[in-house]
Amino acid sequence: MTGPILAPILIADLGGTHLRFALTDGQTTREESSMEGNRFATLEDAVGAYLAKIGPGIRPDRAIFAVAGPSDAETMVFTNRDWTVPVAPLRDRFELTQLAVVNDFAAVAYALPQLTEADYRTVGADRPARPGPMVAIGPGTGLGVGLVVPDGAGIRVIPGEGGHATLPAQNGLEERVIGYLRNLHGHVSAERALSGAGLADLHDAVCAVEDLPARRLDAAAIVADGATDPGCREAIGLFTDFLATVAGDLALTAAASGGVYIAGGMVPKLGDLFDGGRFRRRFTAKGRLAGYLDPIPVRLITHHEPALLGLSRSAESILTRDLDTSV
Repeated sequence: MTGPILAPILIADLGGTHLRFALTDGQTTREESSMEGNRFATLEDAVGAYLAKIGPGIRPDRAIFAVAGPSDAETMVFTNRDWTVPVAPLRDRFELTQLAVVNDFAAVAYALPQLTEADYRTVGADRPARPGPMVAIGPGTGLGVGLVVPDGAGIRVIPGEGGHATLPAQNGLEERVIGYLRNLHGHVSAERALSGAGLADLHDAVCAVEDLPARRLDAAAIVADGATDPGCREAIGLFTDFLATVAGDLALTAAASGGVYIAGGMVPKLGDLFDGGRFRRRFTAKGRLAGYLDPIPVRLITHHEPALLGLSRSAESILTRDLDTSV
């Protein structure tokens, strides 16, 4: 006699550009679908479109949404999209018994212990991971950060908004570039440089402070001209250095002996323009603590959907924790 057939769990990675949906049984995913967020006026429209796509015969009764913004159990807030979504009406609209909300990089962090060697490539010098915390950092539409710490026989995932920490300068050029960004934005967070829009602003800043011909380019055009155009090449170099500085700071703060993992869409798009050796040198450039950082591996995630992997493998524990904290 078999047990009851459980309805699938709806999982979603809701980023600043793409909305990615799938169903999971708690181990594997199916019906994966990526949609451009700009196609939809509301999150309700996007969820409805996905459920219509998979057909009326499949009805999830629980869901986990990973949101790119400082959300909680009652409200989803999107940093890089003009959406603020109350949880309860959305849950009721789609007849869900439970809708748990996590940070988008918490979802990526849940995936880190699940990754195999086929799911990442080493950045710079190879180092074996050791037991201990792991950090996920990901430049994309914004800059996400997540932390995994061992917790008995399992793990605890700690989400954060580290992408909005203040961006530091390490030399005169960086000071001038950050000064340019400060005139644009006021506070210069790491995300102001380490994102798609950030790379475009870095290029503008380089052209301004280095007296190069000014021309506004988006991130794709900067990458396309990165091998030949001095301003594009310098902007990508600055992007690499700033990312390494922030990643090194996170590794020190978290004592991340388990490794630093780079996610997000930006670094893969750089391809060979992303200099792993340069990154590694800047990552460890922490004065007296350079030797502390040297054994820590840095890995670029190549898995096609790490957030969905993390949500899928940890779905039941996320939902159980959500129930525990809601009473």
